[in-house]
Amino acid sequence: MRSSSISGRKGFTLIEVMIAVAVFSMLIIMFATAVPLADKSSNMNGQYAQAISLCQHKIDQLRAVGFGRLNYTELSDAEIVDLNPTSSPYTFSTVDSVPEYLQNATTSLHVDTVAWSTRVLKVTATITWKTTGYESKTSSMSLSAYISNAD
Repeated sequence: MRSSSISGRKGFTLIEVMIAVAVFSMLIIMFATAVPLADKSSNMNGQYAQAISLCQHKIDQLRAVGFGRLNYTELSDAEIVDLNPTSSPYTFSTVDSVPEYLQNATTSLHVDTVAWSTRVLKVTATITWKTTGYESKTSSMSLSAYISNAD
């Protein structure tokens, strides 16, 4: 008969198991702390994407209206700008239901002449909103385009 010794047995010691559990626990904690940060980043990226889309939509509407109709009467009749204010900068929060997409959003639409040509207007659509997930942080997105008189 052979006597068996402890060193001849197969398996893990208690110390090895405790070290493995500790390492595994640290990895789980590191992963768990990254999940909320990824969620905040995802929400913020979604808000920026929505703001870009709304600004681009507004610029596209202005291009479709054309150079000669970029005034309050034409823009309000086409439901591109809100009824107030009646001069540039206009707003488009109500007509595009912007607050449904972005929290506490304000909008502005500037239609300006450029110094270097009477046949070109610069339009700038801006949206500012309260970023969700942060107490007092606001974000803003602006897009500008030049619209020319093709006549």
